[in-house]
Amino acid sequence: DALPGEASCPICLEYFRDPVSIHCGHHFCRSCIERCWEWPTAGFACPRCRDTAPERSLRPSRELARVLEIARRLSRGEALGTGEEEEEGCQRHQEPLEVFCKEDGALLCAICRESRAHRAHTVLPVPEVVREYQVQIQAQLQTLKDDRDKLLEFREAEMRRNWEYLEKTEVERQRILSQFQGLCLSLEEHSRHLLARLGDLERDLGKVQEENVTSLTKEISRLDACIQELEEKCQQPARTFLQDINGILSRLGKENLQLPPSPLPELEKKIHHFREEKILLEETLRSFQDILMFELPEKMTVTLDPSTAHPQLLVAPDGSSVSWESARDPSADGPGTDSPADGGGPGTDPSVLGREGVTAGRRCWDVQVAPAGSWALGVAKETPGSGGETPGSAEWELWSMGLCQGQFWALTSLERIPLFPIRAPGRVRVALDYERGQVAFFDADKRSLIFAYPAASFKGQSVHPWFLVWGEGSRI
Repeated sequence: DALPGEASCPICLEYFRDPVSIHCGHHFCRSCIERCWEWPTAGFACPRCRDTAPERSLRPSRELARVLEIARRLSRGEALGTGEEEEEGCQRHQEPLEVFCKEDGALLCAICRESRAHRAHTVLPVPEVVREYQVQIQAQLQTLKDDRDKLLEFREAEMRRNWEYLEKTEVERQRILSQFQGLCLSLEEHSRHLLARLGDLERDLGKVQEENVTSLTKEISRLDACIQELEEKCQQPARTFLQDINGILSRLGKENLQLPPSPLPELEKKIHHFREEKILLEETLRSFQDILMFELPEKMTVTLDPSTAHPQLLVAPDGSSVSWESARDPSADGPGTDSPADGGGPGTDPSVLGREGVTAGRRCWDVQVAPAGSWALGVAKETPGSGGETPGSAEWELWSMGLCQGQFWALTSLERIPLFPIRAPGRVRVALDYERGQVAFFDADKRSLIFAYPAASFKGQSVHPWFLVWGEGSRI
């Protein structure tokens, strides 16, 4: 009578199913306590005594599970009766089935046992073979239960780690939002400060202009009055004209025009100082934008497509490198084999495309370049109706940069622009922002910007990595 109350889960009020104990020692069904602790909180409280632990701890109680299994058997036995099973006899000889043939896996009577079919087989009494097989089954059953308990513990640990990782990602999300919001607020505040200073300069300029113009206007008015007075004096008769002529001449002799000092040079100094500060800010923001252009794109692996390679180029079997093949005579390629920086003829540039095309997003790839020979790299976009002609021809649009005879160039399908002298990088990163139409090149080791093209439009077409090598020892 007392057993159900002691062997029942306090949550579901039924016999324990897969019982576990928690930090305070109380027992619950595993599924019941997991439902109670489904969502993470500041602590994990026992539903029975309310004792709280900082972490979930579920320990399987195998002994209690075995005792409960016996209890359930007893309960079923009391409810269903404990009468022995009615034995069935041998259908052939109508004798009791007392032995078991292990080879055939069949119950036998004494007559079947002595038959020729079973005489050479291993035959054991039924109770003995039942005990033997029960021992084997119980061993396997225990192994399965242990495996299940291990999986349950592993699942619990995985769920706990998953929640921890989710909490970490949420912390990182909040941190990123906080940092960028703080940066935006700082930039807005700095912008308001600069605009306020510009407003002050404008007001100072307006005030100075008004004061200067007022002062000059008064002086001009005084001189106008003096001029009018003298002109009228000259029109007077001789007797009137000569009256006080010495005083007038003396007063005129003291007139010496002195231009007032202009306040504009002082304001010009303020404007110049403001521009110097603004230039420093612009350089800082440009450096920050360069870092973002370098870090934000998703890195991709480029595999060279041998079918697009110039005949003088040798592409590695795995598509990871391309080099200039010096065995062939460059003149055999026909016209247009001048240096690429000198504008090689259409379709003759020794170039090769990457298999991967980009149609959206931000992508970047790093390229190792050899110090020998000449090279160029960038992206190419096939124009509609080109029919797949060789990259570098008029049917392809290029955005690239490269090194030729010690000079760096920005190379497009239409023009070549010399770049400022820089130290030749060993590794170049090509960064492509498809939506913004931006192609930028970085020294990947120094993480410094080499050159960036103005925004272009790719018009929804696929853009492929493009590479060029030229001359002995040239390799990408």
